[in-house]
Parts: sequence; C-alpha cells; structure tokens
Amino acid sequence: MEQFKQFNNEVWFVGAEMAPLAKAGGLGDVMGGLPKVLLKAGVNVRVVIPYYKNIIPQNFIEIKESYPAGRVGFGEIPFEFGIKTGITNSGIPLVLIEQNHFFNREEVYGSHGGIYGYKDNLWRFAMLAHGTAYAMSILGIPLVIHTHDWSGGFVPAVIRQTFGDKRVHFAPAGILSNSKMDKYVNAKGLRPAVIFTIHNLGYQGVYGIDDFYDIGIDFRYNSPSAYEHFGTLNSLKGGMLLSDIVTTVSPTYAKEITTPGFGFGLDGELKNLYNNGKLKGILNGIDLDYWNPKTDSLIYYNLNLKENSYKLRDYKEWRGFKTINRKALFSEVSLPLKIAKNGRPFPLLGIVSRFTEEKGIDIFLDSLFNWNDFPFQVVILGSGKDYIEKKALYLSKIHSDKVYAQIGKYDEALSHKIYAASDIFVMPSKFEPCGLSQMIAMRYGGVIAAGDTGGLHDTVSDIVDINIKEPSGILIKYLNASGVSWALNELYNIYMGSNGDIWNNMVINAANKHFGWDDSAGVYKNLYYDIIK
Repeated sequence: MEQFKQFNNEVWFVGAEMAPLAKAGGLGDVMGGLPKVLLKAGVNVRVVIPYYKNIIPQNFIEIKESYPAGRVGFGEIPFEFGIKTGITNSGIPLVLIEQNHFFNREEVYGSHGGIYGYKDNLWRFAMLAHGTAYAMSILGIPLVIHTHDWSGGFVPAVIRQTFGDKRVHFAPAGILSNSKMDKYVNAKGLRPAVIFTIHNLGYQGVYGIDDFYDIGIDFRYNSPSAYEHFGTLNSLKGGMLLSDIVTTVSPTYAKEITTPGFGFGLDGELKNLYNNGKLKGILNGIDLDYWNPKTDSLIYYNLNLKENSYKLRDYKEWRGFKTINRKALFSEVSLPLKIAKNGRPFPLLGIVSRFTEEKGIDIFLDSLFNWNDFPFQVVILGSGKDYIEKKALYLSKIHSDKVYAQIGKYDEALSHKIYAASDIFVMPSKFEPCGLSQMIAMRYGGVIAAGDTGGLHDTVSDIVDINIKEPSGILIKYLNASGVSWALNELYNIYMGSNGDIWNNMVINAANKHFGWDDSAGVYKNLYYDIIK
C-alpha cells in the first residue's frame, strides 16, 4: 500500500469563482454554498480557485501556507505559478492558484459580468487546471475532483495526463471520513474520480483548434471523444466526456439539454450520457444563513417572526417587512412612492440579472414599453449586452418616477435590498439551468413571474396550473413581450384584487419554499460515495 500514501480522503471543488470571495454568477453561489454544507455533513472539502488578488477581499481569507512554484509550458512560453492554502472566514479550506499575469484582474471573466470576456481566458483557465494537478501532487490526491463549467473543463484532461486514465477505487468503509485511508485503498487505479457539473450550457469555452497546442494538454485529447468539436476546441465538451459522471443543476434542465432546442450543439453527446445514466440533474440550493430575511445585515429592516414555517396570519408582518424595505430602498435610489386609486402602493417589480437574451430582460423591457401607462414601479440591477443596458437606462429616463436602473456592475448590497423590497420578482428566462434568484426572492416573500423552463419549472408553483395547491408565482409559457405583459397583468389583478387572501397566500407560499443546500448536499454526498466504490 505504500504507493497509495499520496491519496487523501478529500473532495476538491474546482471552479473560476466562489461567493463571496469572487462572484460573477450562480456558479459562485454554488462554490461558496455547497462546500459549506458538505463540511457540516462530514465531507472533507477543499475549494480550488484562482487567487484574484484584486477581487478577493483580504479580510475574507486567511493564508496558511505557500508552496514552491510550479511551471507549465504554453506553447514555447513557460509560466510559473504559485500554490497557497488558506481558509475562508466561513471555515472552508482553500487552495489558491497564484499567477499574477493571468489572475490579477478586476473581473473574473471580463467586463460587463463576463459578457465581454478576456481574450486570454483559454489560457487563464488552462492554468487553473494545471495548478490544480500540481497542488494535488503536493497536498495529496483527493478521492473526488468536482469541477465546474467550461472554466473547469480542462481539469479532467490534465488530471488524466498527470496521474493516469485509470482511477482509484475504495472499499465503502471509511470513505469521506477521517479514517486512515491506506487500509481502504485497492490497486485498481491512479487518479481520483471526476465529477463535472454544467451550470449553463450556453457558455462552452469555444476557441480555435490551433490554440489546443498552446495550453499544455496532450494532443490525444484533440479528438471528437474529448475537446474537438466540428473543427473547434470546446472546453465544456471535453470536460464532460472525460469525466466519470456529469451533473447539471436541475432535473428539468438535465432533460432539456438532451434536445436540439436546448443542447447548443451538444445534445447528441448529452443524450448518450443521459441514456447511460451518466447525466444527472441535481437541484441547486441557496445559503439559508446568508439569505435570511430575519438576520440579513444588508437590508434595511429584518423580518420579525420566530417561526420558519409561516401561516396566513403572518402576512401582516410580511407586509410590514416589504413596506419598510421598499420605502427605504426608494429613498436610497430617489424613487417616489406611487399609490394606486384604491390606496395600495403600485407593486414593485425587482430584477437582478445578467443582461443577455437568454435571461429575457430585453423582452421584459419591451413589455413595459408596450404599456400605455404601466401600473408598476421597477428596480433593476444588472449588466451585460450593451443594447439591453441602454434600453434599461432609457426606460428609467422616460419613466423616472417609476423605474430605477443600476447598470454595469453587480452590487451585492443592492441585490439584497431589491429582494427584500420587491413584491414581484421577474425572471423571464428563455432557458434557466437552475436559477438561484427566484429561490432567494421567495425566501424574502417575493412572488415570482418566470419563464417555464429548467429550474424555474422545478421551483416555482404556477397559479395557472389547477393542480397546484400552494402557488408561489406564475410561469410564462410564451416568452415574448405579450406573454410577459399577460403574466404581469395577471399578478397585478391578484395583487389589487378585492379578495386579498389570494395574494396574501401566494406571499406565504413563496416564503415557505426553503431551498437550502441540505437536500442537494445529501444527494451529492451519496454520489461521491457511489462513484468511488
């Protein structure tokens, strides 16, 4: 057993972002939330991310140790990189890949939430893969590598070329615990098991095929069974085909991506994985401690209820929670409070989103432009495509008494305030792998208007569906400006209706949907167990 002493009993998460250290989207929330819950469940987790010195707040991490530099050749150019270990202020062990040329940037992927990516992202995230393998050679090979999205797509290849194609198997006793591993190892392989999670198939890391030879990866992986895809280099494709199992972030999305309409050119490969039991949909969660209306320090007023399960009688407190947070938000962003003829405030629509076509924000804005005089107030936070940003700013200009838009960069504090104040949270997504915003908004008592797709279908209970007993929103079947207007009008009529109990019940139903990580963490723990047996 001496040859296996380099193995340890850990699960390593590898990805480009981790909330709250460095966040660009939902991946950051997963990388920050899921490991924390797994640690509480007894799984020895480390998170591997680039050391973004310009992004990571230094008071969020404690550096424990630095190790000798590694080196990788990108074409004929050698690059050195450092390895540091540390811990977050929430107790998650870290491995930081330090390479100032690639990682000392102002953003994770590029400007406008990564819509305009850095031109050298291919090499940046190849560096993440090489740094991960080098860290394994120093710190020990984990039982499982859990890598994420196209930015983690080169990890499976680098692990294989470094440690071999066959993987280690362990007897069931003692796995994922602090037991001595040497008596559980059997000599069936050399590398850890690899799980690859797709968070958004729309981002695949596609580059020119000639670039393949400049990222330090063996030429044998330039093939249709790995990274080659119709004459291009496709990081996500190779990542999923070279992994032992592939997961995605909701059951509905796992089925959707096996079809041409949602598969983005990889539906054939994904259908094969699904049919062979190697593609699984596991719903994401949110950090219930961080996203907690009772304790959230970033909002103006906390919910004053002790219970975790709410009844209709609690609606009065929820109404007060929304009212105070809305008034304070409007004061901060200089919006007047608009009152309808029946004396109720106009419902507040909240948007926290990337501005891309997939998110449907352009359609939402068009729907408001189409109203002669829309009976809502709107607070928008987001960044992305230039024409959508301009459209949002123009709407806020011509309806300055109803619309506020903060565009260009994510603002964590403002996002919390929008969730706390919004009556209706709008996510008109054309596809949505999971979506975390609707989970957060419901935890803060928001009713959801969303596209009927992916994780939105799995988490929002549709009031239009006669089989739903506890509706928490409305699902939009036809995603165009008219479809969004129809959904908003339906919710407006319920909000303003003489029988307020329907709206009040929807708020309570939404607030009772607790999408924590515990259930998902249990599924992942079992998956880790199964894959290393």
